[in-house]
Amino acid sequence: MSNVNLSQIFHALGDNTRFTLFQILGRKSEICVGALAEKLDISSACVSQHMKILADAGLVVRVREGQRVCYQISRDSATNKALNNLIFEKE
Repeated sequence: MSNVNLSQIFHALGDNTRFTLFQILGRKSEICVGALAEKLDISSACVSQHMKILADAGLVVRVREGQRVCYQISRDSATNKALNNLIFEKE
């Protein structure tokens, strides 16, 4: 993974709202924008903007279910697996 991608990951997770969204997503196999908006008490549009940044950084994957847009944590790359283990490691 190049430095550009790592800086994009750190930028994406450096925002408290995005980090919280990422943490919520890490506890679920999949969650939709509306449910995320409800959990954080923010608009669906705001969640969508944050999720786009997380998706552009390769941290989440968008899954369309009919009219609904849902997200999953991306666990494809070795970097993402390490990051997921670091953030979501069970104590």
